[in-house]
Amino acid sequence: MTNYVELNWDDAHEFVTKNAHRGYFWDGFEIVRWVPNENGYSSKNGMYKNGMWGFSFRSQASESGTWKLKNV
Repeated sequence: MTNYVELNWDDAHEFVTKNAHRGYFWDGFEIVRWVPNENGYSSKNGMYKNGMWGFSFRSQASESGTWKLKNV
C-alpha cells in the first residue's frame, strides 16, 4: 500500500528543499521528481536533465492549494 502525504505551501517548499538529492524540484507550481533512467528517452514522461535521460513524475496543486505526494 502506498502512503501519501498532503502538503500545504510552506510544507511543500520544505519537502522539495530537503529531498532535492532524491530528484525533487519545482517547475512553476508543479513539484517534479526526476529519476535517472536511460529508457526515459522513449517515454512520454521522459526528461533530459543533467546530461542524461530519466523519468519525471509531476504533482500539481489541488484546488485547495495542497500537493499530494508519495511519502519518501
